[in-house]
Amino acid sequence: MVGPQQKNANVRLLACLVDEDDADDSDYRFLVDGKHVKYVTTSPGTFRGAEDDRTFEPILLGELFPPFPTGDWNKGHAARDPDTGKATFVKTETVQFAGVKNVWHPVKLNELDFTRQDRPRQRVHVSTHPQVQGGKPVLVKLAVWPWEIPFVEAETAAYQWISGTGVGPEFLGHLTEGKDGRVVGFVAEWVESARAAGPGDFDGCKEALGRLHELGIKLGDINKHNFLVRDGHDVVLVDFETAKRDCSPAELEDEMSALMSNLEDTSFRGGVAPAYE
Repeated sequence: MVGPQQKNANVRLLACLVDEDDADDSDYRFLVDGKHVKYVTTSPGTFRGAEDDRTFEPILLGELFPPFPTGDWNKGHAARDPDTGKATFVKTETVQFAGVKNVWHPVKLNELDFTRQDRPRQRVHVSTHPQVQGGKPVLVKLAVWPWEIPFVEAETAAYQWISGTGVGPEFLGHLTEGKDGRVVGFVAEWVESARAAGPGDFDGCKEALGRLHELGIKLGDINKHNFLVRDGHDVVLVDFETAKRDCSPAELEDEMSALMSNLEDTSFRGGVAPAYE
């Protein structure tokens, strides 16, 4: 008999989306044998445990999940067997998950080679890699679930538009899921020791946004957390998920005219400085 400490000892939980009431499917992302990323969906009622148990790796893998099937698969489905009352894998298959298509930068980096230092926001990590930026912290933005891909696809394209302009952080490469897997994000310069802009930084923010507008690009979200101030005055634009190019002069003027009111906003809309996504 396989004990709780041995079962699934080669499996690590990477991420999960668990339905709090266990009334709908839950989704898990695992790393198997240190190199294979696998996704598992569980039906409602698969595990008779509290929500905390269904997200706590030692209990989830050691006690709740059945042993992972061997073989070359990346998508599985688990459910409770009505006869035995135990959780079981009912299906495994190999599928082609959607990934970022616009792979314009020459560098590709394996997501699994990074060491996470912090997670300032959902999908955004501050990480290190021995061969990137001399091992200094960098920003890693992930899109592992299907509905996240379009956002990173859009931002990846925006970084291509501004490449070499100095308007935003330096784009350092595409992020792959495993060594040769799909592209699931990107790596960019981490703007260290920066703060969100305020009304007193209007001139610097106007100049930075103006340089973007000169390219015909609208940032799309001009909340103050997307204007990072470093070295006391230098302003860097971040978060290009909603950026749009080939904009009319009127669109760009409207965005610029709304800048001050956004810098004066005292809410936490857009996040907490200096984190950005």
